Amino acid sequence: MSYIYKNSVFICSTGRTGTQFFGKRISDSIEDCFSVHEPAAVWLSRPKEWREKIKIFGPFRMTIGQFLPSNSMFKLSADRAAGRIDDANAREYVYNQRKRYVSKVKQSLYVESNAHLYGVLDLLSDIFPNCKIIYIIRDPRTWIRSALNTPEYVLYSPIDFRFFKASVRAIDFQDDPYYSRWEQMSKFEKYCWYYNKVNTFALSLMEGKDNFQIFRFEDLFQSSDRVSEFKNMLDYATDFKNRQYHYQLKEEMIEEKVHSRAKNGELPHWREWDPSLAQTITEHCSRWFQEYGYGMEDEWLKKLKRRVIEDD
Repeated sequence: MSYIYKNSVFICSTGRTGTQFFGKRISDSIEDCFSVHEPAAVWLSRPKEWREKIKIFGPFRMTIGQFLPSNSMFKLSADRAAGRIDDANAREYVYNQRKRYVSKVKQSLYVESNAHLYGVLDLLSDIFPNCKIIYIIRDPRTWIRSALNTPEYVLYSPIDFRFFKASVRAIDFQDDPYYSRWEQMSKFEKYCWYYNKVNTFALSLMEGKDNFQIFRFEDLFQSSDRVSEFKNMLDYATDFKNRQYHYQLKEEMIEEKVHSRAKNGELPHWREWDPSLAQTITEHCSRWFQEYGYGMEDEWLKKLKRRVIEDD
């Protein structure tokens, strides 16, 4: 097995949890650190960035290669989650996708913020022996609003072609309870399913791992204790056996919003949702509401209760 020994931190989630913020700004706070957001990923809305990545990764990997697990981390995660690729090949692909890129990083600490890693989180430790993994959980209600209202989030859109199998779907899993009715589900419900599936798969991979910690998006960016919580995350991310990295948190940085689209689009705040939407997201995401303390507002509970009464 081949290894990459650089001290590394991987920050993952379902996306829409500040991944761009972490990739672009976290190196501003930590000494001797290089941070990046989704290396080699294609963003059609950012042609300049795409051109720059082609110079680094080559035209094949930044075009046709995006549909191959050997070249695309998102495709690789989907294929592994769906059982289309074994661990040995997946491990090799992760190594090959990062070895050349990471070797050119001059700083001793490499931080990658990347939602595309969800399907290979447990393999990262095999390749990066000196790595830590952070996972960001977000309220399912605000996540789905952000995802649906963001044009660049192309999940299940017309350009997310089914035959490429780049995104997991219930029809990829014959034992999934939504397998038979996937095609009849609304986009809203498909996003609810995706949120639950990705989080469930990612966290199952890391269960019991000692180099893994979970943080809530709301604690890091919205709570009154967000500075303290951010420092807790940085304490974890900078403490390695062979080095303790110094950091200086720029508190004003936390107030910035990178690529925030929550207020745009057709899906309003959950307070304006019909009770049927509340029931749908609860059906798929009840675990996350319960385990992370979401959906405790009286107004939300009344929506759910009203839906039950309407069904009766």
